Amino acid sequence: MSGNDIAWLVALGAPVLCLDTCAVLDLMRDPTRDNVRSHERAAALDLLVAAEGGSKLVALLADQVVLELGEHMQNVEDEAREAIVKLKAQLGRIDAVAAIYGSVGTADLRHLDDHVMRARKIVDRWTKAVVVANQRADVPNKALIRLNSARTPARKGKDSMKDCVVIETYLDTVRSLRGASHTHPIVFASSNTKDYVGEIGSALKPDLAAEFASLQMDYAPNWAAAKYQLGFR
Repeated sequence: MSGNDIAWLVALGAPVLCLDTCAVLDLMRDPTRDNVRSHERAAALDLLVAAEGGSKLVALLADQVVLELGEHMQNVEDEAREAIVKLKAQLGRIDAVAAIYGSVGTADLRHLDDHVMRARKIVDRWTKAVVVANQRADVPNKALIRLNSARTPARKGKDSMKDCVVIETYLDTVRSLRGASHTHPIVFASSNTKDYVGEIGSALKPDLAAEFASLQMDYAPNWAAAKYQLGFR
């Protein structure tokens, strides 16, 4: 980001949310998944309103995240639509069996007919409310070093170059913000806990936790945690 952008963000005096690709796509994913939580989606909407206001919250989207959203958005939308069709078919079969046993009535899921469309509109609102964090020329090289050193989010046996570019872009931006005396909360939100947290526990992996701590930066595994850490109650 340019010096003028950094100066503007510091002068604004608002908390900063750095969004990973998966956090944004989660808002549009298959709603029948076991790990979908309504309070997390409610938190995402609360933060969206704050970001759209222009002064209460600044949401950053790394260049790489913008590219990944363009690449994966349609697939995620299609998967959600297919899951709802599958749910309706499943309930139809259950209703048919129940009717044979004397039950009267059927499940009505018409309220889900436009769910995917409404979810897509929320994501579109987010992409309009964000400030793009442009990666500087040295970010790819830093990301490659992180990848080769297997530092979080990189890990052996996995091509994590894109994830490393995202995290290096945000670290670079936050470093500039803190260097310019930004003192408000800064949170990186990603539901990719497998790479950022690991198989067990909920704390950020130690190597990245140390980098975040040096910049007074927090990690949120979901939207509800991000809302809390950003100071919205």
